Amino acid sequence: MPRSPDSGHLNLADVFHRLQQKLLADLHTTAVFEHPSANGTATEQIWIELFSQFLPARYRAAPAFIINAAGQRSRQIDIAIFDALASPPLFPNPAGIHIPIESIYAVFEVKPTISKQWLRDASMKAASVRALQSSNRKILAGLLATSSVWREDTFPTNLRRALRPLPAPQKIDFGCALEHGSFEHHRSISVSPSNRALIFFLLRLVTRLNSLGPTPKIDLLDYLRRA
Repeated sequence: MPRSPDSGHLNLADVFHRLQQKLLADLHTTAVFEHPSANGTATEQIWIELFSQFLPARYRAAPAFIINAAGQRSRQIDIAIFDALASPPLFPNPAGIHIPIESIYAVFEVKPTISKQWLRDASMKAASVRALQSSNRKILAGLLATSSVWREDTFPTNLRRALRPLPAPQKIDFGCALEHGSFEHHRSISVSPSNRALIFFLLRLVTRLNSLGPTPKIDLLDYLRRA
């Protein structure tokens, strides 16, 4: 017998699976109706809205360039997750706001699929951000996609084969292919089944973000002195 709405029971995995199906439908609909040149931006916005709904208020997600006080700048990042409380974004621009490196928690690339090529591209973007640091503070990196070029039964094996050779500056910590599964590369590489891709990704991401603690204090006048 199905439980009544006020039974006091909530199947969290089922709730996230339904949300995952809605997210997939939104992504597929965007791919059908958007012009190819605009599809990437629309897809990024769907993921940004998801982060806005589920990340704690201390985090904000947006397309961005990352800068340091020496004037160095990263390549354009599809989605940066940064401190929303202690540091303001610098130099707002339609192509992406500019954010001090000290404020960054994570950077994500958004692609149609997870593949060896796109993992490599995301790893190079991550390296361009991590190279701006003057400390060894952890910055997470990931790849977000609708599907994978690999079949569901070969997804974990091919994924591990693509991730393991990446050197530390290029490490990819998270990935989500909604139709095939998600992964976390921490001490080892954990991969979810396809029907738990979203809950696996979001809950592990929030856990890792919280484990990083507050971002370091930023001396914004240092940016002025070295401008």
